[in-house]
Amino acid sequence: MRKAAVVCAVMFFSVLFARAASPSAINGHVLDSSGAAIPGADITLTSVATGVTTHVSTAADGSYAISGLANGSYTLVVVKDGFAAAKPTTLMIQPGQIITSDIAMSVSSASESVVVHGDVVSGATPAPTQQQIFNSDQTIRVIDRKQMDIAGPVAGAAQLIATTPGANVTGYGNTGATKYTVSLNGINQGWGGYGGFTGGGSLGVTFDGVPIVDPATGLWQSPSIPETQMIQNLNVTYGPGDPAERWYTNIGGAVEFTPIQPTAKPHADLFLTYGSYNQKDLTLNAASGLYHGWSSVLSFGAGSGDDFRVSPDGFTNPSKDWALLVKTVKNFQDNSFEFGGYYAHAGGYRSQVILTDPNPAVTVDGQPGSLQYSQKTSGYYSTLPYNSYNKYDTNDMALIYGRQNIKLDDTMSLQNLAWFMRIDRTHYRINDVYGGGPQLREWNNPHTDTVGDRLFFTKRLPMNTISGGGYYIHSLYNSRNNFYNPADGGSKRVVNAGGKIRSTYFNQDDFAVSLQDDVHPISWLHVTPGIRFVGFQTNFADHAAQDFTLGPGAVLSTVCRYIPNVGEKNTATNQGACPAAQENRTGIEPSANATITARPWLTIYGGYLEALKAPQVGGGGGLFQSVDPSSYHLARQRYYQAGFKTHAEGTGLLNSFILGAEYFHQNYANQEIDIGLANGNTISTNGTSSYHGVNAFVDDDPVTNLHLFANASLERATYTYYVIAYNPNGTPGASYNGSAVPYVPASTVNIGAYYNFKPTDNLTIQPTASFQFIGRQHIFDNSLGAPSPLTMASYETLNMGAKAPFHHFDLNVMALNVLNKQYNEYEYISSGGYFGTPTGGYALAYPAAPFTIYGGATFHF
Repeated sequence: MRKAAVVCAVMFFSVLFARAASPSAINGHVLDSSGAAIPGADITLTSVATGVTTHVSTAADGSYAISGLANGSYTLVVVKDGFAAAKPTTLMIQPGQIITSDIAMSVSSASESVVVHGDVVSGATPAPTQQQIFNSDQTIRVIDRKQMDIAGPVAGAAQLIATTPGANVTGYGNTGATKYTVSLNGINQGWGGYGGFTGGGSLGVTFDGVPIVDPATGLWQSPSIPETQMIQNLNVTYGPGDPAERWYTNIGGAVEFTPIQPTAKPHADLFLTYGSYNQKDLTLNAASGLYHGWSSVLSFGAGSGDDFRVSPDGFTNPSKDWALLVKTVKNFQDNSFEFGGYYAHAGGYRSQVILTDPNPAVTVDGQPGSLQYSQKTSGYYSTLPYNSYNKYDTNDMALIYGRQNIKLDDTMSLQNLAWFMRIDRTHYRINDVYGGGPQLREWNNPHTDTVGDRLFFTKRLPMNTISGGGYYIHSLYNSRNNFYNPADGGSKRVVNAGGKIRSTYFNQDDFAVSLQDDVHPISWLHVTPGIRFVGFQTNFADHAAQDFTLGPGAVLSTVCRYIPNVGEKNTATNQGACPAAQENRTGIEPSANATITARPWLTIYGGYLEALKAPQVGGGGGLFQSVDPSSYHLARQRYYQAGFKTHAEGTGLLNSFILGAEYFHQNYANQEIDIGLANGNTISTNGTSSYHGVNAFVDDDPVTNLHLFANASLERATYTYYVIAYNPNGTPGASYNGSAVPYVPASTVNIGAYYNFKPTDNLTIQPTASFQFIGRQHIFDNSLGAPSPLTMASYETLNMGAKAPFHHFDLNVMALNVLNKQYNEYEYISSGGYFGTPTGGYALAYPAAPFTIYGGATFHF
């Protein structure tokens, strides 16, 4: 009997101790109001006793599971963009207990302007959640549909970027069909027609995770994304970013445009817009829903209209564009395969820069004594008449890509991305009263073919997550251009005497191998060292003689501009008449970042990153064509950052709340600065610039029906080295060390609000208002080829709109620049070459759009 009692006691206490030692777990599902699963929801479990947090995301079926928990009290918070934050749940876990907690979420009232069709399927690309941004060791700003809408319904990709901290966007036109230059914290990307910006082509741009920057020229053509109703979200990362996520131009930052994604439920939306300047736009987004693991999406958009700038003869500089996206995702077990295709065409007549003050030598028809062409004489928004100047620019991009996501085991995953991209540009000018003679017309027809592959792995270990891989990219760029006159026997493919051509080929090969390790020995500390080895190779060859036919009396020059006193000028200029050459460079990019979760609602982070970039090539000058390729060198970015983020859900006035602020210091060294002037001359120099400042952003739903957002920056930028050997007129140059970097606003502010109210039971109105401020910025002096001490005035705009959603359709109106402010978004000092004046020194400008209003309807199927 005693033995039996002992055995029973041993068994009892064994079970008790085993239960006490056995870890507990929580599982469940997250569902919407209809009972459908919500995949990709962020779940945060916080220990009340220790403050330690655990983060997981729901699977494709909405399920989640967290195991290995100690006994005690926990708070469970569930967050998903587009849904109201679920009320925090308090759970008491006993030793060895497994709790099932299902969570129901409803569509957020402040987010009802977003049509929710069930979340994107597994394998597609969801928008980053606030929790993911909070946990990141980088400064990331996500612009959702609400914030994108403030740019207006015909805005293009560049205008969307303008809403982010530290952004500055300049160009011509008022839609996505025309070209813009974009800068983040003073480092730029794109080509809006004129230069003076720091480090051209120094931002990375991706479309659904695929790089769409031309690897040879380093440039992104903003019209490649002309229809922004096709875009799901925009993500901006400041600085080079982690090595595993970096591409070949990620110097000052990275911009990701995520298009509409395949969803779990079928749907279709049709957007129709009409507005000022005869602007018309149509976008159709349709998704198949999930069927036997397959889900597809089709998106098509098209627009056309006139510019806000009109010439004295009534010419309105029209533009048009269209784009098509098809994407399919197949899920099988824990793996997925996706295939996408995208094509975009955009074109428009190019509005010219305009003099801010009259000059007797510049008139609307090029004749002395005629109406002087300036904002004060011919009109603030005027352009030259059609018969005086017309140039039609087009941009085409075709992209095909495939991506595989393979789960090798519970701790390791593999992703492979392969793509092909074709970029075509045409500039066709048939009239120019300031550039007549044998070079009256211009046919510019460059193109680039690119293929690439990126292989990447992630390995999760108990105290660290290792990520690594690499990519290889090959591109072939042709710079073809012809300045000709039919009266002299020239045509698009025929060179006439006195004409000017080029047809150079650049073979560009880029590769990178990276490795980083997210070490987290304790739950509140993450340290992420990383390293990347990169290589760049450029091959140059001149094919002008093979690609063009010579007209009567035309003999191509054999003068190479960087080899003095060699060759013959002859009767037709060949800008690429230089020997074949090859240059290659390699380098190492170290980085280290750290994050501390000081509180469940507060993260502190900081780090140091380096990135390298090959110099830009192409156009009518630069390396290999007007600059000795032996000076080929890699620009180096050194980026320091320190900041904090705070995030809260369902805490009084803080709902879907995230606040972030970053101090940054960046040093961009060894920049290749080649300044092409309108008169054909090229100024070449090296430069090093230094930037420091603060970026900040905030989102909040302080009450049920109100959403607020704000973005802001403060910055100072100077050249620590900027020396030119010769001025444009051939006189000795000078040092401009210590000069302010042009086109870096001292401050930017962008704030907005959305409200949702029901004046009657059957009517809902969603008004919105936003305010944008761009601070003072220095400009560039083309007559010196250097920064100018002169500055542009600051400017601000107010935008307002409203939407009335009904059961199957919405009605909306949007007004931009409501106060009809007159301001220039870009100014520079001319060398005189653009309008052929004997001297320069006067200011040319691009004015921004006046008051503009659009109305539209959206139909949901």
